[in-house]
Amino acid sequence: MNLTSKQRIVLLALTTEWQTPIQIAKGFPTASGDFPDVQKVLKDLLRVGLVQINPVVIGLYRLTPDGITIKELELRENQ
Repeated sequence: MNLTSKQRIVLLALTTEWQTPIQIAKGFPTASGDFPDVQKVLKDLLRVGLVQINPVVIGLYRLTPDGITIKELELRENQ
């Protein structure tokens, strides 16, 4: 899957635990982007099925099984 650099950064900061965009943004270098970019990228990753939004508590995101797979591939490629 071809990810943009911002999508890659956000994907690598995400976990399988529910997180807010602010928590996700704290997981990557400050030079990587600002808060509004995180929300846009999350929506992009949501559309392609790599991220899911909490159906009960709005504003919480986590990786899907496909997102976990892509994250693991990204980590292997960057080693």
